[in-house]
Amino acid sequence: MSEKRRTLDLLDRVYRAEAWHGPALLESLHGVTAVLAAKHPVTGARSIWELVEHLASWNEIVALRLAGEKPKVTPAWNFPPVTRRTPAAWKATLRRLARSQARYRTAVVKFPAAKFGRRRPGTTQVWNVLIHGQIHHQIHHAAQIAMMRRALGRPVGGA
Repeated sequence: MSEKRRTLDLLDRVYRAEAWHGPALLESLHGVTAVLAAKHPVTGARSIWELVEHLASWNEIVALRLAGEKPKVTPAWNFPPVTRRTPAAWKATLRRLARSQARYRTAVVKFPAAKFGRRRPGTTQVWNVLIHGQIHHQIHHAAQIAMMRRALGRPVGGA
């Protein structure tokens, strides 16, 4: 299996299912309602909703960087404010996450495998660090979401 194929397999597992570390992002979000997503069970921590918006933003940002663009990351793009806390708004956030994940995945598919180990212009990192960094970012926040669910008495899988 090529490095690109392995990377895409990992990207898919971390997002959808069968991640080695535990629940994938979508598994962590399964059954989360707008009410649950908007709660702040840990003082000073972000809500599940805020984390999902944040992940969608970074999927978009990484996809743009892979396409050769240099997006300016503003605080509002990094952590978009959640202003409407309705079931319809939560569904829109989940659709945004799905669209951004597809965009990120497509950007990885299109990115030349020969450049994975090459340095990104203007940085000290290689492209592979950016690609895998977003995968690790999703793992990090999926774990936070799972812990928040447990704190709210709604653990992943209902256990």
